[in-house]
This record gives sequence, C-alpha cells and structure tokens, in this order.
Amino acid sequence: MKKHTARENLHLTEPQQVVMEYLDALLSEIEPEVEQVVTEQARVEPAVDTLREARDIVEKSDVPVFTEGAESLNEDEFQILLFDVSGVKFAVPLDKLNGILEWSDDVVPMPNRSDWFLGILAERERQIKVIDIAVLVVPSKFRQHHMASNLQKIILIGDSHWGLACDAVSEVITLRKNDVRWRSETSKRPWLAGTVIEHMCALLDADEFAEMLGSDQLVPAA
Repeated sequence: MKKHTARENLHLTEPQQVVMEYLDALLSEIEPEVEQVVTEQARVEPAVDTLREARDIVEKSDVPVFTEGAESLNEDEFQILLFDVSGVKFAVPLDKLNGILEWSDDVVPMPNRSDWFLGILAERERQIKVIDIAVLVVPSKFRQHHMASNLQKIILIGDSHWGLACDAVSEVITLRKNDVRWRSETSKRPWLAGTVIEHMCALLDADEFAEMLGSDQLVPAA
C-alpha cells in the first residue's frame, strides 16, 4: 500500500513545508492500522457559546480562563485551542486549559536549570513554572529562527502549575474523533495525542505533558 505523507495533495508555501516535515516526522510513529482518515472538514465556526469562550480566551488573555464542563477527548466531538510555537502550530484540548496569560518580564530565571525552563512567574498567589515548549518538542532544525523575544503568551496546564510559553494563540475549533490521526501506544512521544492534518497541527496530551514535566522525564528535542 502506498504510504501517505502529511503534505500529500496540499499546495504549500516554504514555511508550510517546514511544518509539514515536522508533522511527517510525528506521523511516522503512528502505526498504519490505527491511522484515521479525515472524512469531513472540522467545524471551524463553533456555536455562539464557543465563540464567546474563544473571545474570552484571546481578548482577555491576562485573566485565567477555566473551562469546567468542556468536552474531553473521549467524546465524539471536542474543542481545542490552536497556538503557535517557532512557526509550528500546536493544539491543546480546551478542557485541559487552565488559562492564558500575557508574557511577563516578571518571569524569574532559576539557576542551574535546563534551557527549556524559563523561570517562575508569581501570579495570584500561584508559582507558575514557565517552560519554552519549542525547545522541548520542536527539533532544532525546525526552530532555527526561534527567539525568546517572540514569546507573547503563556498557556496554563496541569492545574496552572505549568505555563507553556508560545508566540501566539489563535482560535478555538471543534473536532470530531476521526479528524485526528491518533498516536500509537509505542510512540516515542507520549505527550503527543495525535495530529490534525486539516489544521496542520500537533495535538498535545496535556495531562501526560504536565506529568512528564513534573517527573523530569522530558528532554529537549534533538
């Protein structure tokens, strides 16, 4: 059987080629028998309540947003927030999002820590550990233009213990299960839930990612 790549049947610009090469690398770990075929376009125009929720997240990003009751990955439909890191698009399930903050110069660096650990941010009696997610999950050849000065937002996961520094957040979209090509159990990246080719993004398993951060099991991408 012919092996399909993420970029097949897409007309891509040069930056998109870089993104698709990265997604191809992720997809190479997904076993053929568990790959899902996208059967319909993801719903980009969510309901009124979802639009209001997205507006609160993006326009009021300095206020933590809690999303109790949002659909989980176990549902037939669920919502994700798209965000950009070093030219690569990622997504996190909306029900795992504990809030979004503007980047702050109050992030205090800690001595003798890994390059991906940017520091501690004191926010509303919380001590948020801020990390450079690009260094952890994007291989160096795909982040040649990555700079700390580009970091604009901090996405909170893991009960707000961890903040993922990113370049920008974009929109909330609704997906169906078969819109995602789910990772295999043997994947070398347990933090990867799957990939969404329609939106050219990698979907994070936020719980697994936070757990790995807390146990120091994550190492920078090669």
